[in-house]
Amino acid sequence: MGLDGTGAGDDRLIETARAFAKAKVAPCIDRWESDRAVPEDLLREAIGLFGGLLVPRELGGREANVRVTTAVLSAIARADLAFAFSLVVHLNLTGAIARIGSEQQKATYLRRMIQGDLVGAFCLTEPEAGTDAVALRSRAVQQDDGTWRLDGAKAWTTNAVVADLFCVYAHVGDISGSRSIGSFLVERGDEGMTVEPAFQLMGGHVMGTSGLRLTDCVLPPGRAFAPAGEGFAAAMQGIDLARAVLSGMCCAILDESLATAIRYAGGRRAFGKTTLDFQGVQFPLADVQTSLRAAQLLTDEAIGLLDAGKDARVEAAHAKKMSTRAAFAGIAACMQAMGANGFRRECDLPRHLACAKMAEYLDGTTEVQNIVIGRALGGMPGGN
Repeated sequence: MGLDGTGAGDDRLIETARAFAKAKVAPCIDRWESDRAVPEDLLREAIGLFGGLLVPRELGGREANVRVTTAVLSAIARADLAFAFSLVVHLNLTGAIARIGSEQQKATYLRRMIQGDLVGAFCLTEPEAGTDAVALRSRAVQQDDGTWRLDGAKAWTTNAVVADLFCVYAHVGDISGSRSIGSFLVERGDEGMTVEPAFQLMGGHVMGTSGLRLTDCVLPPGRAFAPAGEGFAAAMQGIDLARAVLSGMCCAILDESLATAIRYAGGRRAFGKTTLDFQGVQFPLADVQTSLRAAQLLTDEAIGLLDAGKDARVEAAHAKKMSTRAAFAGIAACMQAMGANGFRRECDLPRHLACAKMAEYLDGTTEVQNIVIGRALGGMPGGN
């Protein structure tokens, strides 16, 4: 057993992720960003290697715990957090199908999702309902013949440009509130479903983020996924996991940026000594390391609760809030320690900075994390 609680097989998997990131992601990521390209073939290859992490062995998966899953994805995030987050979204849906999907859904989708034949996407956010996730306008109505008709629009859907299977959340019938939210599995090519062009962003174009529209989209009865009243809880369960994993990924890119800044400052000479010898460089980097350690401790706490099968809602909110803040401020400080060279495109830090800012929005903004934490202070129920 490794020092971090991983076994030999897990360590090999993590090493495979490091090697994959170094050989396949790192050499190409700048070109992908410049071209605003979505590396679909490589994403499917990555899914083929790691797609079964959250699936039990009896269903053909690897049955990794959250700690190992986070370590694998963090190893890839060191090359590019955005590419790793595409995997997070896919893994989350694959795990959900293994956990709550019908036998028909498991037979239809699970093996192909583990192998990378299908790419998954998670569709909760809407143009008019982001932070207030319960205020969805999408509707699902069951017809007399048992089929479902979906109407609505989704926004900020990771993997949308290349995804084959979309988990779409909608109010079922005419009732409002979280008790009426269910989810449905929509396939690319279903009549009435249209994927919009990719968003143009500050960074993270490899995630293929866009929106989709559903207009009289009719689905067979077997495509109903989480029933009304359980859809919102299922979404929040997946989001708590994603927040913890994303926190680990933010710690990884901050650690990578700090190491880069220390190497640079240790080799750069000015006024007869290295720039790392000056307190004006040392102290900001010392603050970065303190923030990194604090974020890692909060992340480890959330991961430990998830692996123990306990409620980690508040702990995941703390971890996500701290890690994204630490990453954005810390990477900027690392760039400053490198002077103008930290601002050059051939340096990885500007791209990491864009991803750190993006991470502040993913799976709930910092303000949403404060809602979760604030409600827990007074024992109030709910929170995203």
